[in-house]
Amino acid sequence: MNAFRQEALDVLSRHTGMEPSEIDAVLSRPHKPELGDFAFPCFQLAKELKKAPPQIAEELAEKVAGELELLTEARALGPYLNLFVNRQEFARSVLHAPSALAEDIGKSSEGEGRVIAIDFSSPNIAKPFHVGHLRSTIIGSTLYRIFASLGYECVGINHLGDWGTQFGKQIVALKHWGEEKDLEDLDALNDLYVRYHEEEQKEPGLADEARDWFRRQEQGDAEAIALWEKIRETSLDYFKMIYERLSVRFDHYTGESFFNDKMDAVVDRADSLGLTSVSEGALVIDLEEHGIDTPALLRKTDGATLYMTRDLAAACHRHESYKFEKLLYVVGTAQSLHFRQLFKVLELMGEPWAGDCMHVNFGLVQGMSSRKGNVIYLEELLDEAKRRAQEYMSANVDKRPELEDEEAVAEAVGIAAIFFSDLGKQRIKDYNFSWERAISFEGDTGPYLMNAHARIAGIIRKCGIELDPDADVTLLEEQSAHDLVSLISRYTDALREAAKTCEPSILAAYLLDLARALHSGYKELRVKGEEKKIAAARLLLLAVVKNVLASGMKILGIKPLEKM
Repeated sequence: MNAFRQEALDVLSRHTGMEPSEIDAVLSRPHKPELGDFAFPCFQLAKELKKAPPQIAEELAEKVAGELELLTEARALGPYLNLFVNRQEFARSVLHAPSALAEDIGKSSEGEGRVIAIDFSSPNIAKPFHVGHLRSTIIGSTLYRIFASLGYECVGINHLGDWGTQFGKQIVALKHWGEEKDLEDLDALNDLYVRYHEEEQKEPGLADEARDWFRRQEQGDAEAIALWEKIRETSLDYFKMIYERLSVRFDHYTGESFFNDKMDAVVDRADSLGLTSVSEGALVIDLEEHGIDTPALLRKTDGATLYMTRDLAAACHRHESYKFEKLLYVVGTAQSLHFRQLFKVLELMGEPWAGDCMHVNFGLVQGMSSRKGNVIYLEELLDEAKRRAQEYMSANVDKRPELEDEEAVAEAVGIAAIFFSDLGKQRIKDYNFSWERAISFEGDTGPYLMNAHARIAGIIRKCGIELDPDADVTLLEEQSAHDLVSLISRYTDALREAAKTCEPSILAAYLLDLARALHSGYKELRVKGEEKKIAAARLLLLAVVKNVLASGMKILGIKPLEKM
């Protein structure tokens, strides 16, 4: 679309006196595809020209009509000047592009040489992966793939919750009620942790014992460290199994413990800059004059460090290690105060890159429960999704082809249902999860996208002609064909906008628009039994749509299937 848009910018600039960049900012798409490909609002010229916008649009249409090449028509529609592309040239430029049938469709190199570091997922060790960490995992991994598709070097960081007083509690529980074998059983470790909190209500002295074990851990006590390392190893093995099932990858598992020997330097630096003070025995940085009422807490009264201390050390280490352009923290909105404090303290410490740190916040998800109605862990959620997908598929067995591996398809459909339920919503919003809606193959769901892709795959298999990358696409005269070509041309723009706003729902909405346009165009775009050249052109169009769907779905973490 770039060359066509550039012609629109150039011709309008010549006749309005506006800079191309000014026009680019307001040039939009008409609300109905049949009304053209670009719409230029004439309101901003009314005051200068002392004319009504509809009159300006009429006069502009006459002036630019003789200067169009890639564009074929300029039409005044009320206060807008609408421009139409040459559909034959447009179809050729999109469907015969070198990347049209390639895996790298939509990708660009604009981010080359620039680093985006993304902190996401970050579960706590010694506990099963709770669904509370799911949104961070889904959103963070999708942003990783979006930025990577635009050529950025991405660094995925899993900042594990593997340090803090909770491990003193875990060790106390092991010492009092555990066995050696429990160190290799995550469920057993979690049960012991729950029991600690029950027993603490009856025996308050356990809290002092737990604090003492964590102090020993911070001081490098051999027994405390050995127990902690075994708990961490058991947890990490479990997490990696879950991540593999979700097709989520990380470049670094540098949890909080990694920064244990890097925190003193940060605290000393804050001290030397005169930022710290002592409040009720704790070391803090007062931020009230900067509009933040709650001080940033660096050390508790017993000398133990906190999240803030470790996050300051982590941010400094990440900038030194990766020289990032942006550091994204994909963490729930509930932690907004913490990140306001963190970024302000980095700024007060004189870090010029403090403004390159961003809290990518998100709302809560409700309704993810087991059949018993209790909140469930992620592994159980994935099993439930797979089970429900199999049930749905069995109930609709007459509508689908024979599958080589029905269980693998059900797994993919279940994960798609969960991922798209999340990514289809603006991340800052809370939402209610519904199994019935998520698993459905109709409506705004992941399975609906998968079905659109698989349906084209079926047409390609059964149409009786070979796919021709050089088919004569000027024969595509249907409005539905032009709508699809236009949507294909906007794929990279959707990726750019999703990256710019750190909003995966933009890509999700784009793919839904593409799938809907495909669905509404099937009758007009029949392939089987049609005249050979027209069939070849339509087949190429459908194949490119399938390629865009596959590319976008992979970025969202959804597996495109050939049959389902």
